[in-house]
Amino acid sequence: MRRGGRMFGLHRNPMASTIERNASYSSADSATYGGVVLRATIMVAIMLVVGGFMFQSIVATEMISGTQVGLLFGGMIVGLISVIVGVRSLRMSQFFSLLYATAQGFVLGIISGMYEVAFGDGIVITAVAATAGVVTAMLFLYRSGVIKVTARFRSIMFSLLIGYFFFLILMMILSFFGMNFLQTGNLGFMLIISVAATVLATLMLLIDFDNITKMVGNNVDRRYEWVLALSLMVTIVWLYIEILRLLAILASRSRN
Repeated sequence: MRRGGRMFGLHRNPMASTIERNASYSSADSATYGGVVLRATIMVAIMLVVGGFMFQSIVATEMISGTQVGLLFGGMIVGLISVIVGVRSLRMSQFFSLLYATAQGFVLGIISGMYEVAFGDGIVITAVAATAGVVTAMLFLYRSGVIKVTARFRSIMFSLLIGYFFFLILMMILSFFGMNFLQTGNLGFMLIISVAATVLATLMLLIDFDNITKMVGNNVDRRYEWVLALSLMVTIVWLYIEILRLLAILASRSRN
């Protein structure tokens, strides 16, 4: 996550298929839309508090310390573990959802601070506003029925997601042989990839919304509210990173 090509990473949602497999489970004490929104809001609040602190500390010094580097990579590892465990253990979903929010607060705060120092011009607040706008717009399109999530839509989305994942692996392998297509010198190529990733993350929101609708409609156990909120937050975090990366690429192009 350094300045240049390595700053532009991937956050993807690995849990939607697991949620779908549990969609037939029902409980008397069932999940609600309000419960999912409340839990997602709690997670966002934690990320904002933790991330805001890290962001301000980096912007104030215009540098990243060794401790912050450790927190960055440690947060990534903890976040990944939290997602894996949080979606598979219903009993532990609340704890690991909150742990994920805390870990990602460190990660997003540090990354955002690095981008703000590198590019300035309010790039972070623009990315936050754009992310909120995209989430709101996609929720409207889903709720109004303009875009419907069908089995074919899910199949195409997950195929694209897997394809994108293997594409990044290929790029990483090629970089070992001196063919790094994601360097800042290849801004045109990076712009295409960034736009594609942003669109993919945006469309993945529809699957999260549909999972929430199906799970609430099937009266699943209330504890699934944490799982659903966690899944939604993984996608939103990925979307934010991609929008931030896209804005950075556009800023770099305008300077050249």
